[in-house]
Amino acid sequence: MAIEKPIFCLPLDLGTIATGNERTEAPAVHLNHHESPGLVWRTNGNGTIWARGQFAASQVVSLCSVLAANAQAGTTIRLRLGTSQAHVDGTAPYDSGAVTFISPATTRESGLYHSYLSFAAQTCTWWRIDIAGHTGDFEAMGLVLGAGVQTTRFYDRGWELGTIDLGSIDFGRWGVALETDGLVWRTLTFKLSWVSESEFEASFRKIMLQSRRGPVFCLFNPEAVAARQEQFHFGRFGQPPFAANSRKPGTFAMEFAMQSMI
Repeated sequence: MAIEKPIFCLPLDLGTIATGNERTEAPAVHLNHHESPGLVWRTNGNGTIWARGQFAASQVVSLCSVLAANAQAGTTIRLRLGTSQAHVDGTAPYDSGAVTFISPATTRESGLYHSYLSFAAQTCTWWRIDIAGHTGDFEAMGLVLGAGVQTTRFYDRGWELGTIDLGSIDFGRWGVALETDGLVWRTLTFKLSWVSESEFEASFRKIMLQSRRGPVFCLFNPEAVAARQEQFHFGRFGQPPFAANSRKPGTFAMEFAMQSMI
């Protein structure tokens, strides 16, 4: 296997959501609150774990990712896409079948994992995910459905990984730590120097318009290896991305600085 180019995705509004299993304080509609990682879908046990939704209008979908889930080695996910509820509850135009959630297999200290499905673009109005093979309550932070966009070229040298600590620590006069707990978010900074005008207009202009408020999905290296779990990023831009023209006409350079919530 070889390192692969980054894939971006703007998460679609999931529309009206129904489910077979949820807790009152952690309903499945939280899958659509992409802006708030503290809002999760949590089930009451492992029976009838499914979520289904209808987009407000027909959408193109080629990527699916359930984020920050307490998946286990035996957990599977199934995605169905179609143009009616009957499709996604039965025989759908697109059906991934039950696939392993944590793929390739690996272990993360956080105990939270991200699923990943990439497939030929489907035009649909309904979606459904089914979770099986799980022991105990299932929990997930969000569901990303949308059109995946893979860059045509690799990023420049000098890309950076870092962290942002949402907590804080100070010290009293006698050296006693005064700590406020908080999440530690990862950061990713990289530059694409040879973005064609057609690629920019087709894909990256929409991503750029997310500014600093709308979350964006980025799988920095989709290569199917155990370390892929660490390549998932979902969050906002620390600084709004921009496109700078280069010496070659019709070509742009873009720099991305992401603050990942997962």
